[in-house]
Amino acid sequence: VWALCQHIRKGVFEPDSFELQFSYLDNLEAVNIPLSDSEWMNLKGRIDRLDTYEDEDHVYVKVIDYKSGDKSLDVLSFYYGLQLQLVVYLGAAMEITRKKNPDKIVIPAGIFYYHIDDPVVDKSMEGNIEESILNQLKMDGLVNDDISVAGLMDLTLMNEEGKGRASAKSGVIPVEINKDGFPTKRSNLASVEQFDAMNRYVRKKIAGLGKEIIDGATKINPYKLKQRTACDYCQYGGICGFDTKLPGNTYRSLKLFDKDEVWEKLLSDEKRGVE
Repeated sequence: VWALCQHIRKGVFEPDSFELQFSYLDNLEAVNIPLSDSEWMNLKGRIDRLDTYEDEDHVYVKVIDYKSGDKSLDVLSFYYGLQLQLVVYLGAAMEITRKKNPDKIVIPAGIFYYHIDDPVVDKSMEGNIEESILNQLKMDGLVNDDISVAGLMDLTLMNEEGKGRASAKSGVIPVEINKDGFPTKRSNLASVEQFDAMNRYVRKKIAGLGKEIIDGATKINPYKLKQRTACDYCQYGGICGFDTKLPGNTYRSLKLFDKDEVWEKLLSDEKRGVE
């Protein structure tokens, strides 16, 4: 709680809602997904925290999901349909915010996981101990690539001229600024257009999954991505009987792409439709 308070104090965003529930009853396009002319998939969920910041013309939206495990947002996992939650939340949050602010432009500021933890840091490390703890509790996720928007979440990133402060590193969000005042490659950024593409992509991806459910697709075909598999934390191994020691039991290996390739594929898949 101390760390979350520090995060809020470092920026201008304020918590708007906690445990914000949404469902098909809210009549949100983001969670009412058509599968055919007569079939729909209706989603419901609860957003742990929604933060907003308003100026004269805009409302900026930040979605936070609390996790007990050390989970990070990976656009490759999103592309393969393994991490859809935060983007679904963002779509619902932005739609709810638009309904509350019909005269303003709603801008995605970022989507984040916050790891609930009590980290231990080395007291011999350089710098303030509390700052070291905050760095361990930095949120992971995806940030709007407009540095002024990132600056709304962490004012230490900005200089007096309203530009990126040279060699700044946020203790709140995954953004670093180089000596020239621009975000480094270690920053996790996405443009408004990329956020929009993710929102459209997730609807098509969920529609594909919904059609498989209706069609009764139950083939045992677990994925493997890097060192992670669908079976790692599955409680139903004794039921499905999947065992790589048995003939014909192999993982469905997902091809690796770097971040730029994933964005390119997201945009190209959107043009031709998602299978």
